[in-house]
Amino acid sequence: MIAIIICMHGKLALETLKTIELIIGKQKNIKSIKFLSGENTENIIKKYKKKINKLYVKKGIIFFVDILGGSPFNAANRFLYNNKKIKGEIISGTNIPMLLEVLISRKKKNINELTKIAYNSGKEGINITKFNKKKKKYMKIILTRIDDRLIHGQVCTGWSKELKISRIIVINNKICKDAIRVKLLKQVSPPSINSHVININKFIKVYNNPKYKEDRVLLLFTNPKDIVKTIKKGLKIKSINIGGMSYKEGKKQITDAISVNKKDIKYFNKLNNMNIELEIRKVPNNKKLNIIDILKKTKL
Repeated sequence: MIAIIICMHGKLALETLKTIELIIGKQKNIKSIKFLSGENTENIIKKYKKKINKLYVKKGIIFFVDILGGSPFNAANRFLYNNKKIKGEIISGTNIPMLLEVLISRKKKNINELTKIAYNSGKEGINITKFNKKKKKYMKIILTRIDDRLIHGQVCTGWSKELKISRIIVINNKICKDAIRVKLLKQVSPPSINSHVININKFIKVYNNPKYKEDRVLLLFTNPKDIVKTIKKGLKIKSINIGGMSYKEGKKQITDAISVNKKDIKYFNKLNNMNIELEIRKVPNNKKLNIIDILKKTKL
């Protein structure tokens, strides 16, 4: 088991270890060292040596200190430099989440793996919770639809009129680079509606722009994977309408307008696990069908 020494200014190291043991119980092969006013680097090195004599260090030792370049850090640095037979690492910026993860993982990990765990969990343990924050206003996403035909009759005359859409946004990283297809899509869009063909990253910038907060927007995607990507970047939706996914080799037809492959099923399940409604309807007056119910009966 990797040895651990905690040393921070004042009595913080002692209290930190007490806190850790309060949470996960008594720990072995670990020591804490206080660093008081009037002491210097030489004092800490002597304390390190005394504590290390009581630890098992053949598998290595990690020094957890508070400040990079502070006396606890400098003392650990000098100790390891003068004792090259001992494999050691120094981690500064010590916090409770970092130590908890390291101590929980210590029995099964080597020193290099533990330092990576410490670094990652230390960052993840830092969070800001704000109160009395004004609710952010995004553009109004009236409908999110999967339809690989994109802007066509059902979208223009059915959904757009029924839902009083003011802006249609096609989100696709490949199609937005095809100037001819972009031009054709914009040409078939109703003249009263602004239409755009953009990539995911550009959409997120527009989505977060308060300039468009009053727009009634219809989003069009060709597949569920792109919606998952967009959600991960910040899109907030509660429902997805599936209108059309054309048949291609490797896909299975599950309705007269929808064909899926294993990848589509994987991402529909991910969306379902996010508690997002997944309803099949070509046009507004059709009865809703739950695609997950159909996929459960589908074998690929």
